[in-house]
Amino acid sequence: MRQPLPVSLNRDDSTALKGIAILLMIMHHVLIKDYYVKPDAVLSNIVILRLMVLGKVCVGLFMFVTAYGYALKPHRPIRYSLSHIWRLLARYWALLLVFVALGALAGNKPQLKTVLLNLFGFSSAYSCANWYIYFYIYAMLALPLISRLVNGLHIWAVLLSVAVCAVASFLIKSDDIWLKAVRECLFYTPVLVIGCFMAKTGWGFIKHRFSTIELILAMAVLLAAGCMSRDIYGFCTFTVIVPAMALVAVALLQQRQLSNMRAALIKLGRLSLYMWFVHAVFFSSMTRSMFQQSSLWPKNILLVYLVVFCSSLVVSALLMQAEKALIRKN
Repeated sequence: MRQPLPVSLNRDDSTALKGIAILLMIMHHVLIKDYYVKPDAVLSNIVILRLMVLGKVCVGLFMFVTAYGYALKPHRPIRYSLSHIWRLLARYWALLLVFVALGALAGNKPQLKTVLLNLFGFSSAYSCANWYIYFYIYAMLALPLISRLVNGLHIWAVLLSVAVCAVASFLIKSDDIWLKAVRECLFYTPVLVIGCFMAKTGWGFIKHRFSTIELILAMAVLLAAGCMSRDIYGFCTFTVIVPAMALVAVALLQQRQLSNMRAALIKLGRLSLYMWFVHAVFFSSMTRSMFQQSSLWPKNILLVYLVVFCSSLVVSALLMQAEKALIRKN
């Protein structure tokens, strides 16, 4: 049976993509050998290294979904962006305090400068996944402008903006934390631009009806591409890979035989924010001495992944319930 690609993504589609993203994020961190005191030899395997690179696609998926959802409703007031920034920071800062306390218990005395830098993701000592904090702040402040610029613009204008960001990020080469942050924001901006553009134009230009085999083959090609470098002379490859991967993934998940998987990914996507923060306790330099050994005991990468995933899932579900209870109380 052949089916057309979805014309647009709905809220459940976006949430399912967040579920896929968190699976990739945990895979990425589990496979980084620098996080281990004594890296297993298997972590040097070329296949493992390629899968580690593939895990970085999670960043592009989160960015694409953020931009896509923002662009669906035109003329959002700036308070919308500010409220979303605050909601993210409130959750992150609450958990960061816990991470600082855990780091102190592990013998890492808190340094004021390090803690302050961690508040906005400019240092990852307490949370190895937190650099996205400052990018999210940038994205939510930049999206009103990006959305307006994309609206009604010709495709060539969109491509020009992508090229300008790629050149600028390529030219900025510095170890200064502030310049590195600027480079990262410029480097990933094209993903936001394409996310807004696709939300406004839809996918209707793709007329071909795909068979299940074709969708699976397309996903295989995209996954293989994701195993390569994310950076080609300053150009972020996620700009191309992520929208296509999102489209094919949603098309596959809409098939009846994958309905249970789609439902599971939607539930996971709703917990993705907390899982993003919580799983970092196993790998961050200030806390991993307390927790890493509890995840490494299986001596098998797949089992290590399952331990980290399941532990993070349980804690995240409890945090979500606590948040809901707190909201109801207030």
